[in-house]
Amino acid sequence: MKIGLAVGHSRQGDEGAMTSRESGYSISEFTFNSDLVRRIAPALTMDYVIYNDYKDPTYVGAVDYLAQKLIDDDIDAVVELHFNSATPKAEGHEWLYWHASKGGSKLAYALKEEMEKSYPDMKSRGAKPRAAKQRGSYFLRKVRPIAVIAEPFFGSNCEEWMMINNNRGKLAGVYARALNKFADG
Repeated sequence: MKIGLAVGHSRQGDEGAMTSRESGYSISEFTFNSDLVRRIAPALTMDYVIYNDYKDPTYVGAVDYLAQKLIDDDIDAVVELHFNSATPKAEGHEWLYWHASKGGSKLAYALKEEMEKSYPDMKSRGAKPRAAKQRGSYFLRKVRPIAVIAEPFFGSNCEEWMMINNNRGKLAGVYARALNKFADG
């Protein structure tokens, strides 16, 4: 099995959401996940490719570009790394997959379960199927391989952001263990 690790908001001019400024240290989704993907990769037991430069400034063009790269690289499953942002009180982790994808569901639940083991006190918002016109649906249905959008915390929640940022290796371990289990069948 060959896994794609896609850094969300990798298109030109898009940094994604920012983490809470209350912590005194705020960074973008792209910057955070560019660091995180480098922590995940060494712990993987399968082949992988990192995608962190979607060669188009538009969302649709960037997803179309990535979809073709995943085919060219013969990727079996891809996780696009993000974090959520809303109000400062929003909390929890969620894992999005295309509603008709059995493999996407399996991978989303593997990530959710590993997150629940590693962060038992964090609210689980679950593995969530997406249908047309829902957030993330274009990516999830456009790419050929099994696909999940990872939202492991709310960057807008200062407490969650500080907990994750103080031990990024712990979150990287969640991804690596879930992906390794998924790849092993």
